[in-house]
Amino acid sequence: MEYPLCLTQPVHGGTFAGSGISQSWNDLALWEAFFDSHPCASVLELGTWRGGMSVFFAVQGLARGIQVVSVDRDLGQAEGRAVGEKLGCEYLSVDLHSDGGRLEIQEVVGRLPKPLMLFCDDGHKPGEWQAFVPMLSPGDFAAVHDWGREIHEPDLVPSLPMVWGEVCEEAGSWTRFFRVP
Repeated sequence: MEYPLCLTQPVHGGTFAGSGISQSWNDLALWEAFFDSHPCASVLELGTWRGGMSVFFAVQGLARGIQVVSVDRDLGQAEGRAVGEKLGCEYLSVDLHSDGGRLEIQEVVGRLPKPLMLFCDDGHKPGEWQAFVPMLSPGDFAAVHDWGREIHEPDLVPSLPMVWGEVCEEAGSWTRFFRVP
């Protein structure tokens, strides 16, 4: 029998709890360890897509007392939404690149408990970083997916100190974590 995953090498894309994710299994282990080392009170995921990552965050939220909000313009594709909602994830349909969408995200960032983790994983990561990272407070975190593919160091305006860069690199992860000083 051939298995769809190779657990010794990162496989980007697959499922979590039956819903699509674009992260690798190694990324899920990194997120678990990140939450162990850097307690967060809330997670704001930009880019729900199929909903597998929001379900993962909702499980973390339920276990750790983290409030989770996932945002996408097209929640109709989020096959994991029903499970995520049962686990406590709030889903919002927002056009992140509109003026109204920016205002709505600003309101969400303002009401979520701190420290907040902002996860940029929608369709335009440099734009998400530049629009929403300035809304964060000292002690908050930001993370991006597709590091070195869709977003690079020059895109990080404002620039934040990276945490766990070596760990992510060794794991073959496309995710990078940052802390707001």
